Parts: sequence; C-alpha cells; structure tokens
Amino acid sequence: MGLSRADQRELDERGLVKLPGLIPRRACEEMAERVWQELARKDGIRKGHPATWTVERPMKFKALTDTGAFKAMATPAYRAVLDDLMGAERWEAPKAWGQPLVCFPKTVGRWDVPYQSWHLDLPAHPKHQAMMVGRTFTILAPLRPGGGGTLVATGSHRVTFKLAGTAGVQQSSALMRKRLKTEHRWFHDLMTPDKRREDRVARFMKAETNVGGVPCRVEEMTGEPGDVYVMHPAALHAGAPNMLDAPRLVLAQTVYPKSWFGV
Repeated sequence: MGLSRADQRELDERGLVKLPGLIPRRACEEMAERVWQELARKDGIRKGHPATWTVERPMKFKALTDTGAFKAMATPAYRAVLDDLMGAERWEAPKAWGQPLVCFPKTVGRWDVPYQSWHLDLPAHPKHQAMMVGRTFTILAPLRPGGGGTLVATGSHRVTFKLAGTAGVQQSSALMRKRLKTEHRWFHDLMTPDKRREDRVARFMKAETNVGGVPCRVEEMTGEPGDVYVMHPAALHAGAPNMLDAPRLVLAQTVYPKSWFGV
C-alpha cells in the first residue's frame, strides 16, 4: 500500500506518478453515476444523450460534494499514499472529498497541445520544496488520449523551485509563468501561440527536452476507473480539449499537511 520507492522517485524526479487501480473500479463507477445524476439535476445533461451536452466544462458541484458523494475515494490505499507524502496523522482530512472535473467533447477543431491555461496550483516558495501537498486526480470513467485529460509538464516542478530559490521569496503562479517564459525557450514556446504551425505534439510530448539541466516533457493523464495520478503541486499543468466522443470524469483532490499554514 502507499507509494513504492520507485513511485516516490518518479514523483520526485518528474513531478507526476500514476498509481493504476488504487481505488476499486466499482466504487469509481458508482461515483461517476453520482456525477451524472447531479449533471442531470442542475444542467439538464443526461448520460447517453450527447444532444444535452451543451456545457463544455460544467462546474458548481458543491451541493453534491457536501453530501459525501465521493468519500469512497478515501480508501485505506489512498490514505496510505497521503501518509507516505506527508506522514501518518500529519495531514488534514478535507471536509468533503473530491472535486469533479468534467469536460465534454468539442464538436470542431483538432486536438493539440494548448498554449493557454498553464499554471501552478500553489505559489512556488523556497521553504515549501521539502513539504509535500497531496494533489491527486482520480479517474472515474475510461479516459483516452485526446479525451480532455490534464496535461502536466513533467520536471517543471524542479525548474520552478530553482527559480523560486534564486528569488528567495514566494512566486505566484502568474509570476512563475512569466519567469519560465523569460528564462527558458521550451517554456516560452509551450505557452505562446505558434505562428510557425510547428508539430506541438512532437515537440512537447514525444521526447524529453533538457531545460536548465532538467528533463521536461508534457504528459497527458489517461487511464481506467480507479487509476490515480499524484502530481507535485509546483508542477506546471493545463486543461486540454476533449476531442473524443465521451466526457472526461475525474475527481481532483488537494490535501494539506497540518503544518502547512504554520510555514
């Protein structure tokens, strides 16, 4: 249970690790049904009826999460991962588990690596480098390449900490984006409209690029119900378009160490 040494090494080096089948598939399928029920109630969006999928990224699920609809994600295996990240009994259980991330298919265009919406979930701070926050993404329904899975610039957390260290002070997501674009060509091109019509998938996803001594590559979260991704909170990431025929259903979760606000 929890993170193996190989998992921890991958998380440290790449800022992202996939844990296949961490949560029982049946539990995830049942949680997916709760999402569909709420979509029907508040948005008129119905499972199996694409004509009703008129909102690309539905939001405002608080009424559902407050009922404990997703507490099944907090299995012993999942909690063991949090123990390995932050220490047993050293993290604060959230009041409500699970934040649905839903993305319905677009009807026009083609899938490509976006240049917009790249961000950090938390400000980069030199003091936080050794303090892990539990940032996870639990897949509730089959998620295929091009289906709206979150994109992560693996290795970027190491670059952001280098930049935060040189500044010596906290760097907001917006400020870090600006610094990454200014100081590293790879990040500049990743977050800038491409006027040369370069093959962005080949450039950013097919091979790693050495960026300031750190191997970086864009990776897409894909998998089966029950697979969980653990992402370093200082990793640069972005939402991606869904160009398939099924919605993306994922539960995001951020869990903080009890000492977080005392830093």
